Amino acid sequence: MLSKNSVLVYDGNCGFCTRLAKSIREKTKDQVAIVSFHQLTDTELHSIHKQLNKDLCAGEVQFIESGNRYPGFFAVRQLFWKMDKYKYFSFLLYLPLVPFLGMATMYLLKRFRKNLT
Repeated sequence: MLSKNSVLVYDGNCGFCTRLAKSIREKTKDQVAIVSFHQLTDTELHSIHKQLNKDLCAGEVQFIESGNRYPGFFAVRQLFWKMDKYKYFSFLLYLPLVPFLGMATMYLLKRFRKNLT
């Protein structure tokens, strides 16, 4: 279905998420295929990665690269390596306690994203 090695699956019905996906597409210079899970069937999601389904994708953003699935904050952490201006700071996301702060931030964004549009 998708020919790129890296796929970002996001919520296309959220204005905040859509703006962010557009920004990611520009910053990664089209290295990543970005698709809304609403436009895909469960079979198509399963063909991207065996663990993907609509419920999982509705919960948080999913980044698939070389057969590995990275959810939420871990997806953002992987995406930073593909952005020219940000990849030099990506190592900061691996420092102790940063993943906990990142997951908390992603939880808050998920909870209040409808208010951010």
